[in-house]
Amino acid sequence: MFPAPLSACPERGSDRPPRAEPFNWTPGDFTGATNYCGRMVGFIVRSACVSLRCTARLVASLTLALALGCQTDTESHRDASSVPSVETGTVEGVVRIVAEAIPESTRVRNTTDPELCGESQSLEDFLVSAVDGGVGNVIVALLDVPPDRIPARPAERLVLDNRDCRFVPHAAVLTVGSTIVATNSDAVLHTEHFYGAHSINMALPSKDVSIDTVVTEDGMVIVKCDIHGWMQAFIRVDAHPFHAVSDAAGVFRILDVPAGTYQLELWHEKLGQQRVPVEVEGGRTAIVEARFSP
Repeated sequence: MFPAPLSACPERGSDRPPRAEPFNWTPGDFTGATNYCGRMVGFIVRSACVSLRCTARLVASLTLALALGCQTDTESHRDASSVPSVETGTVEGVVRIVAEAIPESTRVRNTTDPELCGESQSLEDFLVSAVDGGVGNVIVALLDVPPDRIPARPAERLVLDNRDCRFVPHAAVLTVGSTIVATNSDAVLHTEHFYGAHSINMALPSKDVSIDTVVTEDGMVIVKCDIHGWMQAFIRVDAHPFHAVSDAAGVFRILDVPAGTYQLELWHEKLGQQRVPVEVEGGRTAIVEARFSP
C-alpha cells in the first residue's frame, strides 16, 4: 500500500525481475494469478527503492560539494581580508634656489630656420620664480621603493611636442612601459633624438606628424633635436609612479605613497642633484623643503 522505507530496500544484487515462467490460468483459479501479480508488484517496489536510494545519494553528494565549495570560498575571502593593506600618504614640497641674484635661462643666437624659430632661443635651463626663488623643472623621485609596494597601474602616454622650436614639456616623468608620442606642431623638420635609458632617433618632417615609442628601461633620458641644437628635454623613467616635476613656483606633489621611510632624489639640469630623507605616514602629508645653490 505504501512504498517501503529506504532502509528496507533490497541491495542491488536482488534488483532482478521475476524469472519468466509459463503461467497457465484456468477460470476460477485466482491463486496463481495473485502470486504472479504479487511478484511483479514486489519487483516494481524494489526498483522504486533503488531509484530513491540513488537519488538520495546524489542529493547528499551535491549538498556536500556545495558545502565544501562555500567553505572554500569563505576561507578564500577570509585569507584575502587578513592581508593588511598598506596605508598611503602624500609627499609635498617646494624647491628653492639660494642666491643673491635670480639666475636667468641661457639664450643662444639662432641661424637655423630663423623665420620660424626666431633669431634667438632660450635653453630653458632655468625656470626660477622672482617672488621666492622657487625652481621649476626639478625632477623628484623616491628611491629604492620595495617591489611589493608598487601598485599596478595602466601605462601612461606622454606627448612630447615640438612647438615653436622647443620641446614641450621640458621635463617629465614616466613609468616603465609607457609610451612617448613624438609630435611636430611646427611646419618645419624636427627630430626627437633620445639618449640614455631610451635610445632612438625619429624624424618628424612636417607639421602634425607623430610617432610612438615605448620606454622599456628605467633611468634618465635626454632628448635633443638634430636640426635645432638648442632644443632639449629631460625625462626620468622609473619602475614606480612615485615621482613628479616641480612647477613654475617650485612646488611638487607625489600622491598615494606607501607608508615608510625613503630617500627623495631631486635633480636639476644645471643645479645638480641632492637627496633628502622623507618619512611617509598613512593618511598624512610629509613636507619637504629643498634648497639649491648655483
